[in-house]
Amino acid sequence: MIRLAWRSLAGRRAGWAASLVALVLALVMTTACAVLLESGTRAASPVERYAGTDVVVGGQPFVPRARELRAALEELPSVERVVVELSFPTTAVDASGEPVEAPWDGPSLGHSWESAVLAPFTLRRGRAPGGDAEVVLDGALAARLGRGTGDTVRLAGPDGTRAYRVSGVADPPRRLTRQYAVFHTPREAERLAASAQPVRAVGVLAAAAADPAALRREVERRVSDVYGDGGAPVVVASGGERADAEFWNVPSPASVLSSLVGTFGVLSLFVAGFVVSGTLSLAVAGRLTEIGLLRAVAATRGQVRRMVAVEALLVTAVAALVGVPGGIGVALALHGVLVDGEVLPPSFTLSVGPVAPWLTVVLAAAVAQVASFAAARRASRVRPVEVLREAAAPAPRAGWGRVLLGVCVLAGAGVCLGAVASGRLDGGGGTAESMVLVLIAGVALLAPPVCRAAVLLLAPLRGLLPREGVMAVRNLRGQNARLASTVTPLVLAVSLTGTLLSVPLITAEGARQSERQRLLADHVVTSAGPGVAPRYAERAARLPGVAAASGQLGVDGELRRADAAEGDAAAVVGAGLVALRADAVPHLLDLGVRAGSLDRLGAASVALGADVARELGAAVGDRVRVDWDDGGRDTFRVAAVYSRDEGFADAVLPSATAARHAADPLQDSVLVRAAPGADPAAVGRELTSLAAEFPGTRVAGADEDARGASGGGDAAGLFVLLLLLMINAFTAIAVVNTLGTATAGRRREFALLRLAGAQSSQVLRMLVWEAVLTCVIALSLAAVVCAAVLTTLSTALTGSAVPALAAGSLTVLVVAAFLVTVATVTLVGRTVMRRTAAAPGGWAEAVS
Repeated sequence: MIRLAWRSLAGRRAGWAASLVALVLALVMTTACAVLLESGTRAASPVERYAGTDVVVGGQPFVPRARELRAALEELPSVERVVVELSFPTTAVDASGEPVEAPWDGPSLGHSWESAVLAPFTLRRGRAPGGDAEVVLDGALAARLGRGTGDTVRLAGPDGTRAYRVSGVADPPRRLTRQYAVFHTPREAERLAASAQPVRAVGVLAAAAADPAALRREVERRVSDVYGDGGAPVVVASGGERADAEFWNVPSPASVLSSLVGTFGVLSLFVAGFVVSGTLSLAVAGRLTEIGLLRAVAATRGQVRRMVAVEALLVTAVAALVGVPGGIGVALALHGVLVDGEVLPPSFTLSVGPVAPWLTVVLAAAVAQVASFAAARRASRVRPVEVLREAAAPAPRAGWGRVLLGVCVLAGAGVCLGAVASGRLDGGGGTAESMVLVLIAGVALLAPPVCRAAVLLLAPLRGLLPREGVMAVRNLRGQNARLASTVTPLVLAVSLTGTLLSVPLITAEGARQSERQRLLADHVVTSAGPGVAPRYAERAARLPGVAAASGQLGVDGELRRADAAEGDAAAVVGAGLVALRADAVPHLLDLGVRAGSLDRLGAASVALGADVARELGAAVGDRVRVDWDDGGRDTFRVAAVYSRDEGFADAVLPSATAARHAADPLQDSVLVRAAPGADPAAVGRELTSLAAEFPGTRVAGADEDARGASGGGDAAGLFVLLLLLMINAFTAIAVVNTLGTATAGRRREFALLRLAGAQSSQVLRMLVWEAVLTCVIALSLAAVVCAAVLTTLSTALTGSAVPALAAGSLTVLVVAAFLVTVATVTLVGRTVMRRTAAAPGGWAEAVS
């Protein structure tokens, strides 16, 4: 069977060339994704600020009862020293007045110089801070600012912006790559970290000759003794785990890659499956005469199928020799782009192991085998006596099983989209992208009958077309399988690109519309840095013409009924909480209150979103408990239930209580409302003047887009752009590949037309018309797929059935589709006719 398959491949090199190219491209894309994912699993975040410790007790975010824990740890005989670390957000301000963000969206933190030993930081220049107006900078931050000893640096912290003198520059053994560090005197650090629980970590330095494993066990026992069997929101870490304790609230490279590259890999396999299936179907369809003759000499259906399967396996093996090294090269290029775009930290290294290449080869072989089985199934059923008729005019009808499966897939997608439109299913971008893949799969399954119906719809237009156009319509109707193989990748590229580009626009418009409905404030203040200092809201509330002002602070915790049993998991909801000044909420937000009143909010009351209230079974007057992430608990009475919780918060809490449990005291934004009769523009000018004292803050009207700068959105946008570029490049090559193979296989048809009196220019014009009509059908189907998803999503999120579209990018894509299709068939058709005319015997030999 292998020898027969190899001889068949040698005799049909042109027929299998398209499948080889498709498999090479599929292997390139999937190998690149697999290498990046494997690198993410192998990559370990380097320990930076805690590298000098043996064991770290890290708080998430705080270490409660830190003094008691420190005393308990100091009693251990194997401990030389215990150091507590005070950490608080601080952002350096450059010469232009803009905040300097830490690399790779990492933290920029201030500390006490006493905790420098945890790294340990060593002074390269200067000395330790000798007064509260002096600081020590880490080397990377000093280089970024261009500051040295004796210079002045401005630091923005929880209490606003202050100027400090640089007394020294220090670095740990491993230079900081994911954060910036500033060191103050112990007294100044305690003032800036003003909090009921300012300690973020406790570092343990072992005595000489201490066993690290035994020390960790002793520390764990002391932690259990201090906090009891119920535990505490702390982690005990040693070795590489210290990095997790250090960067507990910063995404790791593995998590970033798993979310971004994982999506990329799934889409790559999806695209590759359809393209490879289409090219293999064409390759097998061009061999019906050969297969019929094999059946005539007693070859069984199983033998034919096994022959095609072995051929596909051999082609996969050849493709792997090129695709796997090419994928590794693409992974190297993507790694450089992602590091330059700060999606990955510079410390992230690319690891090429044996798992990723072998896994991609196995996946590609599986895809090829499934595609070859589907293609060979019908070919093996050809009766020998009908071989000539079947080869000349392949049956245009798809199998009933395929049609039924396609209808079921489209019906399932329709049910899900209906649930999104009615609000029963979350209408986020992930749901929309999933539905577009399902719709594309349904269209691909139904491509032959759908294309046949589309060609029939073109029949009434034949009177408006020239002779070449009429011939093109007849050719498309007669070669339905070829048309479906060309249309499918075009539909995939246009619909997937249109959805990926337009969903973020619709989601953002829905968020803006919800915010406009929710906001009563006249001005929203945000920050280009990590957040807005709490003092800004305090000072804004005292400005003339301001009726109410409050900072918005996002906190995390779990909501449960106060009367729920401890083990009752159904009564617990992991919630996103927002803290504001209780007395300012009714003046700043219109939350669509269904029950109760926002006027009743106070230090011991809470407003619940309707969804959370329904899950908890809580009503106005009931008591709920918040279990904070730092281990604290508070009980509140429900003062109101509101309906406008989508994209906002599950509960609104008093900031006086929630701020004590926040991981970061900086506020997400500040809402300000002008007093009745006051000029909002004048209030805006006052807020802008105040913002000059808080670098990075930005004042916007309530109807403006006041979102702060975010590196995360840029990173996601960069990766989506790379994803779309590669998918469209792959699809473009696949379309060229499929069209080239299909056109080159029509040599006999072209010869018959030339012998019947048609000129070469007429044949070429017929091919151009076929290409144009193919694009029209493909783009129409893609428009239907995009409309089904985007209008549903737009209706659910914005209330309008007219979605926001990335019109410019889609126009470029549509024009490119026409150009690629027309250019391919024209060039290949011209080449085929020239070679045929120049061959001995010319057109007559081609017909025979």
